[in-house]
Amino acid sequence: MAGLHVFMSVATAGNFTRAAAALGLTPAAVSLAIGQLEGELNVKLFNRSTRGVSLTEAGQHYLQQTEPAYRQVMQARDALKEVRSEPGGLLRVTALPLARSLVITPVLAAFRARYPKVRLEIRYENELVDIAKDGFDAGIRLADRLQPGMIGVRIAPALTCALVASPGYLARHGMPASIAELERHACIRFRFSESGRLHKWLLHDGRRDVDLDPEGVYVTNDADAVIDAAREGVGIAFAFMRERVEPDLRDGTLVEVLPGACRTLPPMWLYYVNRKHVPAKLRAFIDVLRERAGTGEGLPCSDAPDGA
Repeated sequence: MAGLHVFMSVATAGNFTRAAAALGLTPAAVSLAIGQLEGELNVKLFNRSTRGVSLTEAGQHYLQQTEPAYRQVMQARDALKEVRSEPGGLLRVTALPLARSLVITPVLAAFRARYPKVRLEIRYENELVDIAKDGFDAGIRLADRLQPGMIGVRIAPALTCALVASPGYLARHGMPASIAELERHACIRFRFSESGRLHKWLLHDGRRDVDLDPEGVYVTNDADAVIDAAREGVGIAFAFMRERVEPDLRDGTLVEVLPGACRTLPPMWLYYVNRKHVPAKLRAFIDVLRERAGTGEGLPCSDAPDGA
């Protein structure tokens, strides 16, 4: 293996002196190693001249035959080094805005304390992103919107949603008694920035699922602004995460409308490129998220069931 390593270095550098510098050896040691390899193979691998070296026809053939296996061995070696070393470097993640308060913000301090050499960059966006094409290490989306062919790790339970309104609004307009009556109320809607689509309210009337698309008296692309408008008495809002309005429900700032009518959203998963060796910085981030969520190992995204 040592002879092959020197051979690859010389073939890449085209010069014994440059190859020696890259390997931390003397030019004489490099020349000796190449001579020994040529002796073992009983073939001349390089043409030598005062201007440098070039591969012979046999050398070209040997390079083509051995380079793929050599690259695999070097990748395995580098992966092993990374596993044994402290995680570090820049970790880029694209995530749903919903993930900010649900899974990311709660672990930032612990992740930073445990892995101080990792620099974390999060880009929040609703649309699905090709992480390999756009240079991300991982993405965070709901289970029904994972990029095919990736490995997925569940990092949060299914999201419990709620319809909410202020006591003042309900005093003026009354409490809806059914999903059908929502159409006659002032509704606060969320619009996805990238696609321009309005989020439909995912409801259940006791017999069947209903994807309600009411007219919006106020539309925004900010989930927090939707809840703020409900607090101010603008109308009825669909809160993506019940946890975000629990304090308001407890103190009476908001009242739940049609309790139990909202369907749960799929759980949140982190997905990454399917490869044999996961970078140490990404494995560290996954471990911290999984510890908080108490989830199991990852599955191929094509095998990750909706609502799992």
